[in-house]
Amino acid sequence: MKPLELMEQGRFLGEEFLLWLWMRSMTEGGASGEDGDGSGCFVDDAIQLTSERGEVKEISLRKGNPAESREAFESLSRGMRPAKVKLRILSGDLEWVFTLNAATLDMGTLKLPPSTGKAPHERLHDRIFLLEEGAGHLERRLKVFLRHRSGDPEGMQESMCAWVRAGRAGESVLTGEAPWEA
Repeated sequence: MKPLELMEQGRFLGEEFLLWLWMRSMTEGGASGEDGDGSGCFVDDAIQLTSERGEVKEISLRKGNPAESREAFESLSRGMRPAKVKLRILSGDLEWVFTLNAATLDMGTLKLPPSTGKAPHERLHDRIFLLEEGAGHLERRLKVFLRHRSGDPEGMQESMCAWVRAGRAGESVLTGEAPWEA
């Protein structure tokens, strides 16, 4: 099989991961679910949703708070799936902002926390460390997602559907504490 065909077949997992991150950002305060990880991950100000059926194939929601918008939940309830989401990860006083692509799970337009190094080689080492740290926060979330999905896929699907229904109805869906409030 060609690499693009393989990617297309596995895209659903990336879409589910983005949807799970989105749901956790609203219901669990963005927590990773990993013990000892006090970071938070939130959907920022851009979401791209796609569908193969219907008249509208792609919707881009930008500016403001699209993650909590009625348009986003209406689109999800009609079968659209997240294709690309802008995320913000907070850990202590550090902040990473990037887009995550569902098909390839690659991070794009990455904004790292500022470097504290003075010399060029110190800044380079800082930036490499910060890049690895930000990717580590995302990787921990992916591991938790895969653990939940492989353990109880029906339960995960049911909770995501309930979350979409609650969001569509405009109900408040925050149930957990933010990691920094624990």
